[in-house]
Amino acid sequence: MGEADKTSTSAAPGPDDGKQPVVPLPSPDQQRQPPPGTPQPWGNVDRAQAAMDGADAPEPPSPPVCPQCGLAGKRHPTYYGAYVLFEPGLTAPAHMVPAWHRWYVDSNGTAWNSGPEEPTPGAECRVPHRLACPGLTLEEIGLWRWLDTLRQENARCAQRQADEQRIPGSLPDVG
Repeated sequence: MGEADKTSTSAAPGPDDGKQPVVPLPSPDQQRQPPPGTPQPWGNVDRAQAAMDGADAPEPPSPPVCPQCGLAGKRHPTYYGAYVLFEPGLTAPAHMVPAWHRWYVDSNGTAWNSGPEEPTPGAECRVPHRLACPGLTLEEIGLWRWLDTLRQENARCAQRQADEQRIPGSLPDVG
């Protein structure tokens, strides 16, 4: 019976008895976490997503204070490892908040941005401090990304049209 107990806690041969004891991990999540310094190929994608969403709040242990205006906000982590700063205690009807600025907080406290998706009727979302920050210009906030994209496309079309008007209809006869 003693030998059976010894075998049940052993995994591989060891120096003494031919068996190596199983070493318990300190926590159940320890085995799922990558070791420090492990390459994270998705890191650039996560940083780009954070920049696009405006998830640029200072990380803990820094206080949840806006670096542009100095006002305190309510900080929440995102699913991609960045943090977003919200106006404390303020929610708004989601249809009143511009697309790409509608943030929701899951029951575990993690914030996520709905992007361009239309909100469901009656939905409420958190208001990011970035929308109300007195330290940012409208261009820095990027309220209407679709309109900014349309403006850029119109600028390209106008430039193309102007270039076409400068090109002569036929090549000059040099002869």
